[in-house]
Amino acid sequence: MELLVYMSLFLTSSFLFYLFYEVLLHPKQVLRERLDNIKVMADTRDVFDEEMRETFAERVINPAYERLIQALGNVAPSAIKEQYDSLLNSSGTRDKMRFNNVIAIQLMLGIILSFTVYYLMRVTAQPSNNLYVFLAGAIGFLLPYLSLRSKSQKRIEAIKYALPSFLDILYVSVEAGLSFDMAIYRTTDKMKGPLSEELLYTMNEMNKGRDRSEALRDMVKRTQVADLGTFVTSIIQAEEMGSNIGNVLRIQADTMRLNKRQRAEEKAAKIPTTMLFPIVFFMFPALFVVILGPAAINIMGTLMN
Repeated sequence: MELLVYMSLFLTSSFLFYLFYEVLLHPKQVLRERLDNIKVMADTRDVFDEEMRETFAERVINPAYERLIQALGNVAPSAIKEQYDSLLNSSGTRDKMRFNNVIAIQLMLGIILSFTVYYLMRVTAQPSNNLYVFLAGAIGFLLPYLSLRSKSQKRIEAIKYALPSFLDILYVSVEAGLSFDMAIYRTTDKMKGPLSEELLYTMNEMNKGRDRSEALRDMVKRTQVADLGTFVTSIIQAEEMGSNIGNVLRIQADTMRLNKRQRAEEKAAKIPTTMLFPIVFFMFPALFVVILGPAAINIMGTLMN
């Protein structure tokens, strides 16, 4: 008897709960689902409207430009690509520009300068000379490359100049008890510049799982600094042989400082030869005019009398 009473209570409560769900909760759930579907459709329309709000240049010209420079990069020989990639790496612009962008800039600048020279000839009624147009195009084509090369040379010199001081601070940090990696982070925090940027980039690659020796050799390949290559080789050999890093850093710091002094002495020895041409072509004529001018005037006056 009690079992029948419990079963009746269970069935009754289940039926009441079902009625409550069907009458109150189910319509709200259906309405919520419909609103969600409408929201998705509205979002899709918003995305479409946002795409249509973009300018003609963003929708058409920029993709066409990207395809064009990609085609130019695919046509160029691999040797030229490697040379430009090396310049981009050594100049520190590898994250800002690529080989395709440089070639596109060279072509556009060459075409613009050629057209400008040709237009000026037509406006000034000068006889058209294809040689001038060709020279203007060649200059426009070479200017980005020369600028990139100049920036690369300046960055290489900056790394050479900063390397001895960097090694001194690194040696002091290691002798103070820091590990080699922590000493590099501390030194890069103290000294800002191209060398610190390259070392931080290399340390980030090692933190991502790249082999230490491979990352350090790749840094030397990017920077193209021979002194940095000597330092990296000594560090790799010291780690492989289990030598004391502090002694290696001290020797390398002394060697780099000696190399820096020798380069300064070499530049100082070249100064007299470099100053010879300005003295001959600019200072001597002025001195001749000041010294011999009055005597020449007197001689001319005597001869005329």
